[in-house]
Amino acid sequence: MKRDKTNLLRWMSNRWIPLLFTFFLFCSTSLYAQVDVKGKILDEKGESLIGVSVKVKGTTFGTTTNGNGEFSLRTPKSNSILEISYLGYQTQEANVQGKNFIQITLQEETKSLDEVVVVAYGSQKKTSVTGAISTVSQRELLKAPTMSISNLVGARVAGVSMLQQSGQPGSDAASLLVRGQGAIYVVDGVVRDFNEIDPNEIESVSILKDATSAALYGLNASAVVLVTTKKGRADKLEISYTGSYGISQNANQLQWLDAPGYAYWYNKARELDGDATVFTNDQVQKMIDGKDGWGNTDWYKKLFDMGTNQHHNVSATGGNDKVRFFGSIGAFGQKGNVANFNYNRYNFRSNVDSKISKNFSLELGVSGRLEKRDNPRYSANPNDWHNIPQQAVRALPYVAEKTTIDGKEYYTSTNTASSPVAPLAAINESGYARSNNTYIQTNFALKYDAPWLKGLSFKFMGAYDIFQQFSKTLSVPFKTALAALPNSTTEKISYSIFKDNSGITSLTESAYSSTNAVTQSSANFDRTFDKHKINTLLLFETRNNFSNRLGVTGYGLDFLQLDELDKITNKTANGDPKYPVPSGGSSQARVIGLVGRVNYEYNDKYLAEFSIRRDGTYLFWGNTNSQWINIPAISLGWRVNKEDWFKADWVNNLKIRGGIGKTATSSVTPFQYLNLMAVSPNSVIIGNSSQSLVYTKTLGNPNLSWESSINYNLGTDFSAWRGLLGIEFDVFYKYQYDIPAYVAGAYPPSMGGYFFNVVNKNKIDYRGFDFTITHDNKIGDFQYGVKWLSSFAKRRWLYYAGDSPNTPDYMKLTGKEVGSQLGFIAEGLFQSQEEIDNSATIPGAKVLPGYIKYQDRNGDGKITYAQDMGYVGKSAYPKYQTSLNLNGAWKGFDFDILLQGGLGRTVALTGVYTSTGSEGIMDNTAFTKLFYHGGNSPQFLAENSWTPENTNAEFPRLSLVTVSSNNAYSSTFWYRSGDYLRFKTFQVGYSLPESLIKSWGVKQVRFYVEGSNIFTLSGLMKYNIDPEQPGVNNGYYPQQKTFSGGIKITL
Repeated sequence: MKRDKTNLLRWMSNRWIPLLFTFFLFCSTSLYAQVDVKGKILDEKGESLIGVSVKVKGTTFGTTTNGNGEFSLRTPKSNSILEISYLGYQTQEANVQGKNFIQITLQEETKSLDEVVVVAYGSQKKTSVTGAISTVSQRELLKAPTMSISNLVGARVAGVSMLQQSGQPGSDAASLLVRGQGAIYVVDGVVRDFNEIDPNEIESVSILKDATSAALYGLNASAVVLVTTKKGRADKLEISYTGSYGISQNANQLQWLDAPGYAYWYNKARELDGDATVFTNDQVQKMIDGKDGWGNTDWYKKLFDMGTNQHHNVSATGGNDKVRFFGSIGAFGQKGNVANFNYNRYNFRSNVDSKISKNFSLELGVSGRLEKRDNPRYSANPNDWHNIPQQAVRALPYVAEKTTIDGKEYYTSTNTASSPVAPLAAINESGYARSNNTYIQTNFALKYDAPWLKGLSFKFMGAYDIFQQFSKTLSVPFKTALAALPNSTTEKISYSIFKDNSGITSLTESAYSSTNAVTQSSANFDRTFDKHKINTLLLFETRNNFSNRLGVTGYGLDFLQLDELDKITNKTANGDPKYPVPSGGSSQARVIGLVGRVNYEYNDKYLAEFSIRRDGTYLFWGNTNSQWINIPAISLGWRVNKEDWFKADWVNNLKIRGGIGKTATSSVTPFQYLNLMAVSPNSVIIGNSSQSLVYTKTLGNPNLSWESSINYNLGTDFSAWRGLLGIEFDVFYKYQYDIPAYVAGAYPPSMGGYFFNVVNKNKIDYRGFDFTITHDNKIGDFQYGVKWLSSFAKRRWLYYAGDSPNTPDYMKLTGKEVGSQLGFIAEGLFQSQEEIDNSATIPGAKVLPGYIKYQDRNGDGKITYAQDMGYVGKSAYPKYQTSLNLNGAWKGFDFDILLQGGLGRTVALTGVYTSTGSEGIMDNTAFTKLFYHGGNSPQFLAENSWTPENTNAEFPRLSLVTVSSNNAYSSTFWYRSGDYLRFKTFQVGYSLPESLIKSWGVKQVRFYVEGSNIFTLSGLMKYNIDPEQPGVNNGYYPQQKTFSGGIKITL
């Protein structure tokens, strides 16, 4: 029996075990054996597609199709899933299922052609648009460091030029011109400010550039920037967090003379003036060693250090087919690279869309924003007296930062030609200027889809916005150690206590509030009849704005810690009475608009749009000739590629479009056409008591009317090879007329009669072009895009009423560029006394070799302001602006780079001042005169000044005491090209693989680094001057270079 069992086991081992092993091996092979798969990829027409990406889903196995659309791939499993993707086509998946050959037909992706863009009071398919509209997507807005939206839009849209003239926290927004004119900003259908919206809240930005696109917004809408915030999606709840932290510093750091350099060039200037030198070698050594009250302080570097910025945002979206929601809260903070310049912003937004019944839908939107600015009492505004950057420029470098007097340490101050300056004390001890801005904005819309007529709907939208501002400024007199000016025998600099010029402690509090109510009642009909598509809009709009302001300044405080108005003493430091000064006022603005628009399409081929808006405003209330205005527009389009005879299948879209329309602006003050009275309190004494005086202040012009423009636009949209190439090109011409002009003094007395101060006479025209060229492609796993855009806009005065008939043509603005700068034409520098004796000069203004020589334009042998000065400088805005955007993505990595450039603008190192109290004055600046106003000088000016040994110098004679103001006038000598190319922004990111984070319950984890204003190429860079600096100035808060890192997590 035992032998039988042994035989049985031996038989089973010889028969069943091999069978079981074979069965297991067969099953394993069926499930896990590699399979060679071949296939072919075709388009909808049966033609082979070359370069299609074929990957095994979830692995790194992949290949691309050859010239015949064929591929061969070894898959790790017989049931592998192939992922087939190709630019311009929908991505598809295919299960191998043991097959050795697979044929796939890809469906063309029509997303680009079906893309919907936001237009005035609605949206349209991009292919149906007949006006000039450009868009910026949410993706583009988030591919840059957090900053004001105008800085993002200005560099990414054709037809828009930007100028950012400050880097101050909370005040670093760029000013925008759309085709040479300003624009209004519309957020979710309502005219609102948009600069401080959190970029994470924005879905898209559309720029309506021509009249046929913008005219429907009526009053002041020469161009429109439309901002659409995010809506909820009918999907599972999705929560995202975005956070970043970074640093900031001056994009271009001006280099000023250090103490030894100052001493050297100061002495050289005195030598050339024929005076004895001041600074000795021993004194210079003490500057270096910091002994006996001497120092070597770089005030500019002390002032502008390193700043920080941070941004955090949490958003959530989700919903179903009945209710969708989007919510967002954010915080943004900037700590300036100048101490005590801080800005904090807090945003929230909630948008809810609900289908409350079969025919009714409801939209609710609420947003809020709190902005807090905290600055020193002295500002950084280049137009303000004693602004802090100006103090840093004028502070002398050969003293120490701080000095001890009688055992107490003080910040050091130095003398100037007017008041002493102490930049660090002005920051830290002068008091504060704080403001809190609160915004609450609401939207409500109810839409009714009429069941009794397909395509007909009615909508009511109401918006109510509240803005409140509270400002508080504490001005505190402070003491500094004022350095005495040295001479050649000074061994130790003496210091004395100096109290700054504010003289008295004062506290100013002010409040401003405004409400803005908007209603829009509309009817819309959208219907397709066979080959005919019709969309009509009728809308009635009201806008009502009310504002109120009040303020008071009180004097004297016993305790600075109790900085409240009820604690003021009403006394000066000397005990004299000084009572509060109140101020206040209110205003109201109302506009009514009636809108009509008809869009027509035939066979998706022929397009037309007709619109008209009739606006009325309170500005001309009672003036029946001007209170209302009609604003019509018409545009046509032709999709050439839809014609039967058009056989180029590689062209996806070819559209020619053109339009003409009118826009209007109310650039007058309320009731300016009326004779206005004014009240002067306590102006007359009658019966031993003061009485107010009522008098005629302005004689109105009853013929005043709207400022209007006629706009022409011709453009084309072209796309080919399924996204490989896209082109948008437009040319435009705008004629602006009836511009209000102040003509007082423009007419000579010999003409006799009476002339109104303000008349509708000025005329301007604008002409130019803009284009956008895009290229998007995918090569294997690498997807990339290129976007090049350019804009050219030339503005010209056709008629300027302020031109006097008796002045030369070069003194007239008519025919000149808008924004032209007034000045002499310079012919270099005088090189000898003989040349001076044989040249025209300014009467009474002595000149020396090395002084500027001006052209005698009228040939009368002398240089005069009235006969030889003219409009010779270009505008500060670039006529031509271009940018290049490069982006790409590869296996989780992504990047975005933006380069921006501007051509055709002038930067004036000196010219006509615009600062308060100095308007219209021509004078030097710190960039044009050595030791200007008794202050310091930039290195470039000293090192390149004219001397007998350096007659080919770039700048005038090295001199401390000029013999006249000859060199101070605005002239071409001081104009420099403002052309530039800037590495504007970059962002590089990496997203963790989905296979890694899926088990965490996380959809996306992305890390990124980014920066802005990285470097600039410009002829001004040899001076370290930023090409976007303000006009004539002696110091300002420079544009900032930023670097930051961040993370985005999506659940």
